[in-house]
Amino acid sequence: MSKLTAMTAINQALQNTRLHTAKIWNPFTSIAEGPTANFSAPPGTDHKVPQLIADAKTFANATRGEKINFAGAAKNHGLLDKELEWNALTSPIFEQLRARLKTGYLKRGAESLGEFTSSVCTGFACAVLGHLALHNDLLDQGSVVELVNYDGLQGGHAFVVVNRAGTANDVDSWGPQCYTIDPWYARHRTTAPGSNPVKDMTPGSAFSDPQFNTFLKDADSRSVQVTFTHADLIQAFS
Repeated sequence: MSKLTAMTAINQALQNTRLHTAKIWNPFTSIAEGPTANFSAPPGTDHKVPQLIADAKTFANATRGEKINFAGAAKNHGLLDKELEWNALTSPIFEQLRARLKTGYLKRGAESLGEFTSSVCTGFACAVLGHLALHNDLLDQGSVVELVNYDGLQGGHAFVVVNRAGTANDVDSWGPQCYTIDPWYARHRTTAPGSNPVKDMTPGSAFSDPQFNTFLKDADSRSVQVTFTHADLIQAFS
């Protein structure tokens, strides 16, 4: 499958979901192509985006407080006996919890698509990843999908990156196979390519959007929060 085929299929699929018309609780006025009132809504009840363990977080570097929280989550997922103390948490159980939380996150994202009327960017990103898990055939075999955090003057932002090369904080290094998925940003725009949820990070295609690239580069930092392999997506509903 070519990159263009994948981008086209994913873009069309997402435009047929509620993400295409959902309202935004936290609009960024600097990227809006029209009045924010057209696509924004007052904050409502969150979609309760589930907990994840960041790629950078390991059993070795977790603090005591974090391990207490992780032990509680492990008990809730049946990975640790409820009668045991937090320090019974081990590195293997921690890694099982990481995988279990990924699956729960993807399932919640997929479920949210049926009721998605408005949210913040984290809700949109969770729904996208859930959609990709449900429809993993839209991706090339071996694709790597990342939940990426953006920190800028207007606040934080979460979006999805596929098949990135290079360094997360250097947008220009992401390589010719990379594309992003950001329906939250697309809701700010009224015309293509901005209104497409899928963005090609390489110039020259119908999905290339220099203004989106500028938006990403204007951030103070960009970092990978959690990585999902194609196998992770497939296994979520296996």
